[in-house]
Amino acid sequence: MVLAELDHNSSRSLYVQLYEHLRQQISDGSIREGEKLPSLRQMAEMLGISVTTVKVAYDQLIVEGYLESKPSSGFYAAGGAGNNNRQTQAQAEVTSKADTGAGQARQYSAASCDPASFDFVKWKKCMASVLNETPELLLTAGDRQGEASLRREIAEHLYKSRGVVCTEDQVVISAGTQQLVGHIARLLKMMDIAHVCTEEPGYTPVRNIFRDWGFAISNIPVRQDGIEIEKLPANIRTAVYVCPQNQFPTGAVMPIGRRHQLLEWARDNDSIIIEDDYNSELRYFGMPVPALQGLDRGNRVVYLGSFSSTLFPAVRISYMVLPRRMQEMYRATMMNYDQTCSKTEQLTLALFMQRGYYQTNLRKIRKLYSRKLQEVLSAIAGADPEGGFITAENSRSGINLILRIKTCAKTITEGMTGAARSETIHRELVSRMTHAAADLGLRIKDIEQLDRDGQLYFIFYYNQIPAGSIRRAVADLTDAFKSAVMKGSLSMPAVYEVLRVKNGRALFVHEHYERLSRSLGSLGLAVPFTESELENCINEMIRSNNIQNHNLKIEADVSGHSYIFMSPTHYPAAELYEKGVAARLFRGERKNPNVKMMDQALRDATDKAIRASGCYEVLLVDRNGNITEGSRSNVFFIKGDKVFTSPAEQVLLGVTRLKVIEIIGDLGLTLEEQNVKAADIADFDAAFISGTSPEVLPIATIDETAYDVNNKVLRAIMEGYSKLS
Repeated sequence: MVLAELDHNSSRSLYVQLYEHLRQQISDGSIREGEKLPSLRQMAEMLGISVTTVKVAYDQLIVEGYLESKPSSGFYAAGGAGNNNRQTQAQAEVTSKADTGAGQARQYSAASCDPASFDFVKWKKCMASVLNETPELLLTAGDRQGEASLRREIAEHLYKSRGVVCTEDQVVISAGTQQLVGHIARLLKMMDIAHVCTEEPGYTPVRNIFRDWGFAISNIPVRQDGIEIEKLPANIRTAVYVCPQNQFPTGAVMPIGRRHQLLEWARDNDSIIIEDDYNSELRYFGMPVPALQGLDRGNRVVYLGSFSSTLFPAVRISYMVLPRRMQEMYRATMMNYDQTCSKTEQLTLALFMQRGYYQTNLRKIRKLYSRKLQEVLSAIAGADPEGGFITAENSRSGINLILRIKTCAKTITEGMTGAARSETIHRELVSRMTHAAADLGLRIKDIEQLDRDGQLYFIFYYNQIPAGSIRRAVADLTDAFKSAVMKGSLSMPAVYEVLRVKNGRALFVHEHYERLSRSLGSLGLAVPFTESELENCINEMIRSNNIQNHNLKIEADVSGHSYIFMSPTHYPAAELYEKGVAARLFRGERKNPNVKMMDQALRDATDKAIRASGCYEVLLVDRNGNITEGSRSNVFFIKGDKVFTSPAEQVLLGVTRLKVIEIIGDLGLTLEEQNVKAADIADFDAAFISGTSPEVLPIATIDETAYDVNNKVLRAIMEGYSKLS
């Protein structure tokens, strides 16, 4: 056995690293069948980690069938675990069906913005004019404050579009807003201002810059009409950084009355306002509110703007407009700092604006992005018809919007790791969703400041998606988000239950609690909460979130941490209960079918197969050719007045399955718990699946074999179940 080299600085937990290393060595035969592994304490000492970390890794391997624990003897590589036979079996099925291209992730955005959003032909003409007509200007260093021709165009444009009153001498150009904030920080120090207020939530890079400069920072809450002016300090000279036109990330707009109040505060407190007017020109509903700077009569507003959203990202040209007194201070010190913005690009942009191309392009992208925004909003509504899981916020301006993902996650017990475990689960989910979007070629960013109470917030840059691809992209992103949430927590072994809320009432709580107890008991653990505590938690969750029809997922891991959340739900359409659904056979096995524990490799493989074939469910076929169960359901076959299903020891004992078996007995039918061969599926009259979401759902076809969806035994069972729920 080759010892693992664990990375203590990795974001992946030590337990996961050890688990994956040992699983790989057992799978590829490096650890032979029957070979004894070091004890918990020996492995911990060899690797310099805790015994608990080793135990968690070993427990996961035992549950998945890679290790066996022999009392008073130790841990051994399990028989049949080598050569990765289970995973290879499942993967082979995926390769044969899903690798046809239908299941591949779509790359919606090859670039960081839509090529249709900018006229590069006119930009090249302006650059050619600079190079051909005034090449001598490029033979000298750039103006430290920015090229005069561009500062002049900016001053004129700002007055017409935003009501900003300034001369070209007050304009300072730099490569990016963050560099301009560095200039502002230096000027504030010269003015003996040592305190800065920022919005909460707000743009953290600016906050970090001021902190790095040694300023005392106060985070002031943002409400629907902008920053809470009443909470700004009195009698302390302060600089306050605000986004009044389109607050980041909430989208709050500060009305004109509040703007005057903020200006009065700055005057009375001898303070400075830093107005970041980003994306103000990309507003699609209503009239823009005038810039603060244009209302200022006391020379107290520093105005910030950028061309990154209205041109293209590679042009890193930003600017600020300084009050007169700060402009004079800047002029006195600017010789100590070089210009960081390309002189060629500055001159090109000046000509681009002078010839009217900038305004023409601005009108073009307003129409383009407005149309895209409407398409995105419509697509979100269509991708989540039940509503509630994904909603759009801050959707009136700019190049992005906020997606709110609602899970209502609630901790039941913290376990031995305390609140840190909840934070780990949160970070894992955010990372999983961000990577899922990236795999689709879509850009999102978590807004950590807003995440709370089981709700996640992401910035979604819809402007980067070609207009014709938006609806499909949003649908795929929604599916990816739902899949990420449904997986629950994967960084520690955990068992789970999914129960259904129907008409505001949780179904079969006792049965789910009993199965959870059995699953944890197989790991030598007890349920960390009582059945009464679970019922109270579920009822409170239903009341506080007005849940009527939804699935709730409960997880309990080996650390004793447990939590409950709304699992994304898509119930079968009513017509499927009449016409039945299509199913396909899939060669794969659960590692431990009697323990309800996420088998991620198998789940990913079956999900791909379902997407590739377009069926509703795939039925697992084991190495002996027996149909065991569905990927997320149990399966029953009917012949005459007999109902057949797999033996209990071979399947996950579903709660719905239990109720179906009770109904079969009540109807006086015969239940045969025996293996059903995949080769014999044509011998049966009817078939159906059972589960929390589908309940009792007829199967119309399995591969090419058709069944009677109106079979009287099937319909009697369906009617019996409907009375229970």
